[in-house]
Amino acid sequence: MNNENKNADKNGKSIAGIVLGNITTAIRILVVMVIALGIAYPIILAEIAQITVPFQSGGSILEFNGEKMGSKLISQQFESPNFFHPRPSSDSASTVDPHITPENAYSQIKDVSDATGIHQNTLRTLLNLNIEQNKLTNALFFAPQYVNVLEVNIELVNQYPEVYNMSVASNPN
Repeated sequence: MNNENKNADKNGKSIAGIVLGNITTAIRILVVMVIALGIAYPIILAEIAQITVPFQSGGSILEFNGEKMGSKLISQQFESPNFFHPRPSSDSASTVDPHITPENAYSQIKDVSDATGIHQNTLRTLLNLNIEQNKLTNALFFAPQYVNVLEVNIELVNQYPEVYNMSVASNPN
């Protein structure tokens, strides 16, 4: 047998040619998959989300008097004692969790009441109306309750503009 026949398959292709063909095929598949899964698929999902859930796909932005105040999904820092405060960022794995437990919110009622003059029972009622549950947790059983701090603070400013003296252009941070 000569050397040419040892380095060729039964169809007469050399091993180098076979390897080069396999590499070329693999690169083509890679390019197609990158375009399909890395570009087309995310664009299609984003478009579907814009149509089906526009508020959530747009970042769940909360507004006050037409001004964007922040995302419902990201914690906002409030320095003033007139507002409820989110939990310290180290208490949340993501450090941007906008929710606090009802107990944490109730513990802040006295401070907010003292700073604003709003009666404590009124603040407690407002918090009770804003308690939500994560319905996806534990298949609807034992779902933890939480309060979104930004939503409560925006509602306070909405209900008591004279206390907060907020204009359209000011952010409650």
